[in-house]
Amino acid sequence: MRRRTPSPTKRMSAEDRRRHILDTTISCISQFGFWGFTIRDVADAEGITEAGLLYYFSGKEELLVEALKHADRINQIAIAEHLGVEGVTGDVLADGIAYHCDHGLKAILNATVETNAARPELVRLYTLLESEALSQDHPAHEYFEAREINLLKEYAFAAKRDGVADPERTAVQALSAMEGLQLRWLNGAREVDFVGEWKALIDLLIP
Repeated sequence: MRRRTPSPTKRMSAEDRRRHILDTTISCISQFGFWGFTIRDVADAEGITEAGLLYYFSGKEELLVEALKHADRINQIAIAEHLGVEGVTGDVLADGIAYHCDHGLKAILNATVETNAARPELVRLYTLLESEALSQDHPAHEYFEAREINLLKEYAFAAKRDGVADPERTAVQALSAMEGLQLRWLNGAREVDFVGEWKALIDLLIP
C-alpha cells in the first residue's frame, strides 16, 4: 500500500468522523503495522490535518486501542448475523458470541471463517498486530494476551456443546488451526480455499 496524498475533507458529524478515522486506521495498520504507520498517514487519508485528527484521538496508542475495539465490534456483529443471532451489538458480544447463543464451537468457527473470508483487511490487522505484540513493549501486548485467554475460554465453553472429549484441548487446536490457515491464505504465495480447507480441518477436530 502506497502512502496516500491528502484527500479533500468531507463534512461529517463528530461521531461519523471518529468512526471513519478508525476504519482508515485499520487499513493503515493492516498494511504497515503499528510501528510503520503514522498519524500523518491517517490524517492524509482522511483529508484532515494531524492536529484535526488529534482532536479526536490523543495519539498512535489510543488510535491502536480504539481501532482494535472497533474491529472487534465489526467482527462480532458480522459473525452473530451470520449465525442468525439477533438483537445484539458489539458491546453485548464483548464477552463472546458463544455465551449468547446455543451453537457449538464447530458452527461458531465455521461462521467466523466464512465471515473473515470476506474481510481480509481485518484478518490481516489481527495477524500482523498479534505477531508484533509478542514483544512485551508493544502497546497491544496485554490486549492480545487477554484476547487469547478469553477466546480459549469461550471456545472451550462452546466445544462442550459439540460433545468433544476434551473441550479445552479442542479449543487450543481449533484456534491454532484457524490462525495457521489464515496466515497461509493471507500470504498469497498460492491460492488457498480458506473456507473449504477450514471445513476439512474442523471436520477432523470435531467430527
